[in-house]
Amino acid sequence: MMSSNVRMGMLACVMAMVLLGGCQAERNLDLVREVGNREYQLGEYDKALANYQEYVTRKPDGVDVRYSLAETYLKLNKPQEAREQFYQCLAVHPDNQAYAQGLAEALYACNEREELITFLTREARERGRPGDYERLGHYQLLLGNVDEAKLALITAAKLDGGKSIKPQMELANLYRSLGDKQSELKRLRMALYIEPKNPEIQKRIRELGEIPGPSFVLQPD
Repeated sequence: MMSSNVRMGMLACVMAMVLLGGCQAERNLDLVREVGNREYQLGEYDKALANYQEYVTRKPDGVDVRYSLAETYLKLNKPQEAREQFYQCLAVHPDNQAYAQGLAEALYACNEREELITFLTREARERGRPGDYERLGHYQLLLGNVDEAKLALITAAKLDGGKSIKPQMELANLYRSLGDKQSELKRLRMALYIEPKNPEIQKRIRELGEIPGPSFVLQPD
């Protein structure tokens, strides 16, 4: 027969295990997110994934952490899982460009070409922001749709109104891919007008045999 001391000792062990498990299950959510973020920054994506999954399981409306979860899935080459999470993020904040960009990356990685273009075209038409047309043009070019890419990027540049270099640089990249040096240079000159001290723009202009001085800039049309 088991002595009372042994029974008490076993009971104490069981209680300790229960309490320990309870503590692990009830980690503070801020700590879960913090640990996940730290692991993500260190490139320990499997560990970060576990923490982000725990967070969204316990707090499904934590959209910022759900976005981190989606990004982690991309890092782990799991675009289908990422796609699902990005869609859920956009369902809450449909106008968030970071979420739209993430979904575009996931759809492209999944080779969902039609779904990708349908999504990006709808975003551009409904929201009409320069970034939406830049994104559409970027992926149209990646998919080999040159005319559609050019139209989208020119629209982005017009909507931007010369405020940022991104649509100009996207157009410069497009023209470079086509071997159209004159059009590439034109867009680089416009980008230089916006950011005259940008070293990357200056380098690209020099590679085309020109000198990126103050008189070489061209106001965006």
